[in-house]
Amino acid sequence: MRIIPKKTKVAIEFFKGIELLDVLVGLVGISIATALFVSNIPNRMWLVLVDIIVFVALIVPLDDEKGYMMLYNAAKYLARYKKFVKHEDTDLSGTGKPGTGKADEGGKMASRPGMAKKENIPRTKKAVAKNNARRVPDVAAITPFTGIKDGFIEYGKLYYAVVVEIPSIEFRFMTLSRQNNMIDKVFGSVLRTVVGSETASMVKIDRPVIYDDYIKSEENKIAQLKEAFLNDLINEEELTSRVAIIYDRIEQIKKINYEDKVYIPFHYLVFYDKDKNTLRDQAQTMIGVFASNDMECKRLNDKELAVFLKYNYTLEFDEREIERIAPEKYMDWILPKKIEFASRTIKYDDLYTHTLRITDYPTLVANAWGHQMFNIPSTRVNLKMKPVDRFKAVRRIDRAIDELRGQGGSTGRTSKLIELSSHIDTLSELLTLLQNDNETMFDVNIYITIYDYEMSHRMLQPVKKNVAQADDKVSISLKKQIKRTLAEGNFRSTDMFAQQFEAYASSHISAHDAFMSKSRGIHSTSVAAAFPYVYSMLCDKGGINIGRTGGKPVFVNFFQRDRERVNSNVVVIGKSGSGKSYATKTLLANLAAEDSKIFILDPENEYTQLAHNLNGKIIDVGSAQQGRLNPFHIIMSMGDEEGGEEDSQTSFNMHLQFLEEFYRQILPGIDSDALEYLNNLTIRMYESKGIDSDTDLSKLKPEDYPIFDDLYDKILNDYQFSSGDYSKANLRVLLNYISKFATGGRNSNLWNGEASISTNENFIVFNFQSLLANKNNTVANAQMLLVLKWLDNEVIKNRDYNLKYHAQRKIIVVIDEAHVFIDEKYPIALDFMYQLAKRIRKYNGMQIIITQNIKDFVGTEEIARKSTAIINASQYSFIFPLAPNDMIDLCRLYEKAGAINESEQDEIVNNGRGRAFVITSPGSRTCIDIVATQEVQEMFTM
Repeated sequence: MRIIPKKTKVAIEFFKGIELLDVLVGLVGISIATALFVSNIPNRMWLVLVDIIVFVALIVPLDDEKGYMMLYNAAKYLARYKKFVKHEDTDLSGTGKPGTGKADEGGKMASRPGMAKKENIPRTKKAVAKNNARRVPDVAAITPFTGIKDGFIEYGKLYYAVVVEIPSIEFRFMTLSRQNNMIDKVFGSVLRTVVGSETASMVKIDRPVIYDDYIKSEENKIAQLKEAFLNDLINEEELTSRVAIIYDRIEQIKKINYEDKVYIPFHYLVFYDKDKNTLRDQAQTMIGVFASNDMECKRLNDKELAVFLKYNYTLEFDEREIERIAPEKYMDWILPKKIEFASRTIKYDDLYTHTLRITDYPTLVANAWGHQMFNIPSTRVNLKMKPVDRFKAVRRIDRAIDELRGQGGSTGRTSKLIELSSHIDTLSELLTLLQNDNETMFDVNIYITIYDYEMSHRMLQPVKKNVAQADDKVSISLKKQIKRTLAEGNFRSTDMFAQQFEAYASSHISAHDAFMSKSRGIHSTSVAAAFPYVYSMLCDKGGINIGRTGGKPVFVNFFQRDRERVNSNVVVIGKSGSGKSYATKTLLANLAAEDSKIFILDPENEYTQLAHNLNGKIIDVGSAQQGRLNPFHIIMSMGDEEGGEEDSQTSFNMHLQFLEEFYRQILPGIDSDALEYLNNLTIRMYESKGIDSDTDLSKLKPEDYPIFDDLYDKILNDYQFSSGDYSKANLRVLLNYISKFATGGRNSNLWNGEASISTNENFIVFNFQSLLANKNNTVANAQMLLVLKWLDNEVIKNRDYNLKYHAQRKIIVVIDEAHVFIDEKYPIALDFMYQLAKRIRKYNGMQIIITQNIKDFVGTEEIARKSTAIINASQYSFIFPLAPNDMIDLCRLYEKAGAINESEQDEIVNNGRGRAFVITSPGSRTCIDIVATQEVQEMFTM
């Protein structure tokens, strides 16, 4: 926990809450009462009594404001103009020409803005109307800034400002030590660069996400699909089903781009100073410090500054307009046509706003204590801070502590003594931090401007009186709701009755703060601990909309490459019924629409419907009716990227090694002598077919390779001509083993024949259900190995296709219920997953591994080591709800992949169905509710 010290500006009290100004007001009241008493005015005693009551009421505080100050503020409010309009002939360029009506020094608003010079009496109705309009003060008169130039906001010639945009991060999933580092060493160090007469603001505004680039990306994907169709890589039915998905996605994006806009908080740090070079250096230093901690900040240019300033007046405009506006017209575009002040609201054109100021803070706060306040929707938040010279700060705190001790000696109330003691303690700790820990004290004020669109829309509608009164109560409720939210966090606020002119000047983007005398002195690390940049939204350009986070759409580009993302591999983990199958099908349907070739190992027949609707192909690997895999068909290895005879030799030797492991899988219990004999016979069998390490494998056809009948014949022939007991014994064993795979054997239908699988389609499902239903894990695992080995060649073919057509087609290998294929005795399947995960990225591909049984992934030390390696080789993890008992195994898997801390574990266990804890890099984590569009959902549910 951190502290926010109590007030460092403590007024001198003469008696229990009575301050110097109160005494002066009381003396005035006593003087008037005395004069009335000694006068001859009739009923003078009643007048004296009224006078006493009035002046006592003036001294009593209301909403932390003395009555006489409220009366003073009301008088000022009544004396001011309430309406300001934009004059067409006003110079808004900040040149200082006559008629600008610029704000006075520090951005203060003149109480009586200067009027234009008296003109000749107009002679036409049009001229009369124009002259009357000019009698209303100009909006520019109360605008603190005067122009934008060279990346600076100009405030006349008085000072300038630079604005740096700060991205949000998933702060809540960081460890406590990393959170403290981000606050103390990163953000705190940036704030401590604000010194002397400089000031700064932490600003939050709501802005809609612009999805124009996402629509263009989707249109490019349609063009890629059409190109693949012209190259005969997809047929017309495949093209139609995929284009339908993309058109559906485009409609969804257009809806959130133009109609149901997605507003999210944008955060900025604004520096103010007279010296442009100082501001430029501060901004650059900040960008460098944050960049070294994986937060890419950027300084706003002129166009971006114009958009930023316009959002301070309204949310309802199209920021694309800035592209059509000349720089000299920026100010005219930014400012509203009129501003109207009321006692508690400010109206910009037709938009009503309420402005609150935080008047009191909790003493103890956690990291990111400002996140809730700064991320309230439909608000603008401005935390203004001004550094206090260390010597002056120490002197102010000393005076405050002395005054508080004096007040403690004059009161006997225990509650008051406790309050004073707590106040002294916080100031003493602040004093220690200033003197010993290189802290800086800032005078801080926080302003929250509420954009009340509901009230604005109601006020535009003609309504009956009684309905209008009811609506007024409803409109006030928005402000009350926000004040209640603040109060729940122990923040007190005021709506600044009759002080809306000061509220306007102070809450806007300027160095001026009319309430600086009422600011709170807070040291730099506690200011930095406000750290509101905690709600990160995954929004990759060119990505797929896979769901929502906090009600906001999430776009993930699995093939994005940057410093953090180095491959596209995905791991999906979750207990049964957690929503992982729904999520996987959503991903695959969307990926299929992006010119991808997808292969799925499906042990439970879950993807048949999706394959059918995408015009794909289902291959039952338990029957070989849709095609056969020949274990002796040599497939080019993914390591053979250069081609040629040397690679053929490598592939031949690697395939012999593969066959040895394959034999171990399908021949359980075979002794080492017989296995070695079989390996030698295999080489001789290939030689009998004219195949050896020097053969150019690229010229061979499927029928050129041997099959199990050839191997059985070779063993039988050797057995018949063998005379040695040792040889005969080994060959007899081999005959018994191999006979079940040759013609007439019970497993001959699977592998005894040339490779005949055809995969011209782009969505291929290898259905293992019938094979696994036989409970023959030996054959099932062996078939799975053959499929993975065969996929090696498909991956290489995809690379060749991309080179030939200068395309970017992706290839995706999906292993569903991966735990089914893991065998403690023969973990070669796990090895293949790991090798595929490492290499497939070079071929514009990705591997997706799905499992619900974590324990099978950490069954033995060796399996756990290889499973962890797969996790480390996977860029993305989608972790759906798990049972608490599974968390130990999950943490073990991820201990070298960024680890999973306690808050993340709680999030995973307590997530609802369909919500995934998503890891996109060790430092980037979020929770996503997976949601499919109607078109995509129909692909796998109908």
